[in-house]
Amino acid sequence: MTFSELYRPLKAASVSAVALMSVLIGGGAQAAEEMAFMNQPEDASLLGDYLAGTYANFLDDSDARSKYYSRAFEAAPTNVNIGRRAVTSALTAGDFEKATELAQEVYAVDDTESMASAVLAIDAFTKGEHKEAKKYLDPNTADITMGIVMAFTDGWNEYAMGKEKAARTAFKQQAARPYFGELAKLQIANLEALEGNRAAADEGFEELKETTQSTVETALATARHYANTGREAKALERLDAYIDETGLESGPLQAYAAALRAGDDIEAPLNAREQLSRALTDPSYEFFLRNRAADAAEVYLRLALHVDPQNEKAELWLASLLENTERSDEAMSIYKSFSEDSPYVISARLSEANIYFDREDDEKALRVLEDVNNRHETFVTREALGRARLIRENYEDALPIYTAIIESMSEEEVAKNTQPLYFRGISYERTKDWEKAEADFLRVLDIEPENADALNYLGYTWVDRGENLERAFEMIRKAVDLEPQSGAIIDSLGWAHYKLGQYEAAKVQLEKAVELSPSSSTIVDHLGDVYWKLGRYREAGYQWERALIYNPTDEERETIEAKLKSGLSGAETAP
Repeated sequence: MTFSELYRPLKAASVSAVALMSVLIGGGAQAAEEMAFMNQPEDASLLGDYLAGTYANFLDDSDARSKYYSRAFEAAPTNVNIGRRAVTSALTAGDFEKATELAQEVYAVDDTESMASAVLAIDAFTKGEHKEAKKYLDPNTADITMGIVMAFTDGWNEYAMGKEKAARTAFKQQAARPYFGELAKLQIANLEALEGNRAAADEGFEELKETTQSTVETALATARHYANTGREAKALERLDAYIDETGLESGPLQAYAAALRAGDDIEAPLNAREQLSRALTDPSYEFFLRNRAADAAEVYLRLALHVDPQNEKAELWLASLLENTERSDEAMSIYKSFSEDSPYVISARLSEANIYFDREDDEKALRVLEDVNNRHETFVTREALGRARLIRENYEDALPIYTAIIESMSEEEVAKNTQPLYFRGISYERTKDWEKAEADFLRVLDIEPENADALNYLGYTWVDRGENLERAFEMIRKAVDLEPQSGAIIDSLGWAHYKLGQYEAAKVQLEKAVELSPSSSTIVDHLGDVYWKLGRYREAGYQWERALIYNPTDEERETIEAKLKSGLSGAETAP
């Protein structure tokens, strides 16, 4: 999995996670109350720390945010809202000990403050001080964000004290609430399995067969239950069904399935700490990250990892979150910590390579991709290596990778995923084997007649080669209809007009393309060409100079520099 996909638009039907974020770190009326608290001249230092913490929050600087909010709370020890901010900031800075100390101070002022109470409950639960944990828990709190933490902690804390009936009640209460009801039902099924109530557990897992929450955890828990009750074939059937449905090639599901096929044991039933840690992990992605509330997600992941430091899924998701909030050094440290026998090693190594690419250290990135492909070859690792070669214009090395991928796929698999075929077509075209490239693009379009990228690439190349012009125009116009905001595709339409000598029509389209993709060297260069043809030589030169700014290929750079010296005639005589 690539984890940028975790940041998705808000769904109209869901509670705004941005609003929940205001509750988590303080906002709106809370912020106004905090500011009103600091209205005296002697509060200047407090105000400075508060504003510095707020600015650090804006910059996603977790360490600075924690430092300044903690100092502000030290100066205003009765301001619970600032205290909550300080606790949250300590958590997202990865300092649970400091978060606990601050939580104790907040709790001493207001024993109903839910963030402080949740942190203290988690701390006590993890230490095995279950009666102490119980006094901090209020699953009925109006704070939705911490209420979910409270509910799952309460249930597993009751179980750890030997109070199975109370644990069921706690989970059933959460199951009746609007959020994570199915995740709560999973806790009940896990509880029944731990208690040896086979029939009740069977019923619970069967009810969750079509769940839309925590689908991977549900599949793993179901398989554990069946395997640990002597029904290995049924466990494998459940795993294979999920793997076939999702197409996942790596991760704990595949590790479980491989172990069962080899006749080996899979994980024993998880204990209360492990169960709670996993229950806190899934909301971080399934609600908060999907709704762009990174701090709330991080709080959940930090709590989950404090409960169970061996929770590798929480580690991987935390690293992804850190990477996407510009804390790549912390993320890289976590990615590198995954051992080669971890079920998450492929995801960790691909993410590690992604950070190297972002740092423009392509050689290290490619070494990581080659290593993970050699050690754990899957479709995903081959495709990642091929795409890295392609993006960096190393088409000669990309070509055999995509050929191997396609040869490993059945016709049905190719029909479901034409990208390898499309990328091989690009590799053939760039290595001057047009006949094979054309065949790949036509095959893509035979499977997906409305594939805008393939329509555009084939249509553009036909125009550039002066072949099949009528059909090429139809393809490009269709691609424009499918992707009207794509600068690259509109550039193709403009370039088609240019190749036919229709310079005014070309100008209209190319100006539109540059407006949509102002930093594309190719598109800006094309606009310069059409200006030259229209006699607008100074404007042509300006566009060519701009094109050199936007990282053209070596071949494009050579051609553009020739045009700047001698106009279009210079480009025609350039080597």
